[in-house]
Amino acid sequence: MKLTLVSPPFGEKGQKSKGLPIAPPVLEYLAGLTLQVRPGVDIALVDANKEVFDPELADADLVGFTVLTPQAPWVYRTADRLRAMGKQVVLGGIHVSALPDEAALHADAIVLGEAEEIWGELLDDAARRSLKPVYRGGFPELMGLPRPVTTLWKTNYVYGYFQTSRGCPHRCTFCSVHEFFGGRVRTRPIDEVVAEIAESKRRLFWGIDDNVWGVNVNYTIDLYREMGNTLRGKSWFGSGDLVSVDHPRSEELLTNARRAGLTAVLVGWESNNIGSLEEYKATSKQGRQRRDAIKKIRDHGIEVMLFMMIGGRQDRREDYEGILKLCDELKVSAHPVMTTPFPGTELYEIYRPHLLPGLDWDMFDGNHAVFTHDDPAMSVEFREDAIVRLRAELFTLPRILSRIPQISWRGFPMSHITSWMIQYPQGRAFKQFARERALLGT
Repeated sequence: MKLTLVSPPFGEKGQKSKGLPIAPPVLEYLAGLTLQVRPGVDIALVDANKEVFDPELADADLVGFTVLTPQAPWVYRTADRLRAMGKQVVLGGIHVSALPDEAALHADAIVLGEAEEIWGELLDDAARRSLKPVYRGGFPELMGLPRPVTTLWKTNYVYGYFQTSRGCPHRCTFCSVHEFFGGRVRTRPIDEVVAEIAESKRRLFWGIDDNVWGVNVNYTIDLYREMGNTLRGKSWFGSGDLVSVDHPRSEELLTNARRAGLTAVLVGWESNNIGSLEEYKATSKQGRQRRDAIKKIRDHGIEVMLFMMIGGRQDRREDYEGILKLCDELKVSAHPVMTTPFPGTELYEIYRPHLLPGLDWDMFDGNHAVFTHDDPAMSVEFREDAIVRLRAELFTLPRILSRIPQISWRGFPMSHITSWMIQYPQGRAFKQFARERALLGT
């Protein structure tokens, strides 16, 4: 049987983009799982951000898509075309689990939850052309996971990935991770994680855990100690909370993290607006002194970027300028995204009465305002223009160059190189987008 797995494009109306320099992790992992449970299956991987996927040319008995919310419209259109030609289609991912009835209209089968316990059965059913409408994968323990297959791409990537856990201990209203992964955190055996990274030919990685050090501090310290003792010449970045930096063992945690190759972390600052923080139920993630936590992380040679949401119903116009001032004070960069209530989250239910009518899911991409605001000054147009301007201003060359020396020389040179590799391309892209948007507005 021939299986094609497709990573859908991001962007409004599924427009093809240059994509990310990171290999799509779900596809590499599903390829490994396929070879583990049904080694005779012929697998092809397609990243539709980097190459054209033409349904009419698809040479496959089964085509699979993993779906995030802004990718759903493109996936649905493509899946409908494939099924019209007699191809079998399976859909999975966070959006499918959030809205299974919607997704089922465009698929021969949908997967709810994780794939490990049902993937072999699903492939057997597909080979017989007798797919069940729904496969409920459950939430298995993480021992003996297959290795990602990195050799099937037609495109090249700077970064690979690794995973040490699934789930997050926090319950933020804007996030569906804790529901999607079964409401509890599971960790992989340390020796399996380290062996997987050590055997990879890649040197740069994205640690795709939803929280690289907050799921279990004692486990993470042991993991990073073993990574530091075993791995050589491997560097990576990931996402984490700030409250873990208050832990009694935080010195050990950060020291081992840097020795394990961590060069940069995207931390969940979430918002400067206390009303928004409370609406997001994110105050517990911040710790006692979050500004001090930023300095502490950097003093260990690890670069910091702030994940922030802006444009929520509690936010005000001055909050945009507040982000820029904060970053200038701390000499740190930020990744601001439009507050977006994704289906399957608590925030979606809170914002449901205020959602703009007629929007398709590809507008839920962190760039567009998808709900009304009670303050007339916070119009849809203002919020969308303001986030474009903010992003461009955050990544001017003088600001980038002022931030890099703030990283302790304990991280030299890779943390400083990583900081540049993250910031400079973003700056170019954001400035180009701002110019294009300005031209369209004239």
